[in-house]
Amino acid sequence: MIKVLDHPLVHNDISIIRNKNTNSSHFRDAVKRISYHLAIESLFNLDTEEINVETPLEITKGKKISAKVLVIPILRAGLSLLPAFQEIYPDLIIGYAALKRNEETFESEEYYYNIPKISKDYKVIILEVMLATGGSINTLLSKLEMDGITNITVCSIVSAPEGLEKIGANFPNVEIITAVIDRELNDKKYILPGLGDAGDRINNT
Repeated sequence: MIKVLDHPLVHNDISIIRNKNTNSSHFRDAVKRISYHLAIESLFNLDTEEINVETPLEITKGKKISAKVLVIPILRAGLSLLPAFQEIYPDLIIGYAALKRNEETFESEEYYYNIPKISKDYKVIILEVMLATGGSINTLLSKLEMDGITNITVCSIVSAPEGLEKIGANFPNVEIITAVIDRELNDKKYILPGLGDAGDRINNT
């Protein structure tokens, strides 16, 4: 299932990060604001349990999150989405995956993987600013599937149809939440119209 965020604040920030004249500081700020929307949407259906809460006046019923959540940013750009998720839900667990694209074959190559052991009832959220070919996420999903993890959501800001199609074909039960779906990939597998290299713009390199 693919869900595209439709909110005027998100639309406004997408325009900011697309603009080639937006500096690194303002780019990061806009990415973080979009991340809050992704976090709220991806954590919408967490399991809860009923608890008693003592107010200054009486005891009432309340709800406490009972779900266990693992968030995996894909280095390096995916790290920019993480702070918003930590603020929205401080009790989440964090793993890290680093995959880079081979510029000749356009295939993803893993160079770091540190995911804690989790049980099958965890909810897993993968963070990636740009979902282009879907190669990196596809590789990560394959590993998670081998570990028996089935409740997975992918959060991205900009997605290409080709990458969405690839993930949908290989992992039809994975939920994808994105801020926008762009037109296509060019011959170098960059998203059009896109926003350039997100990692470079976030890190001012």
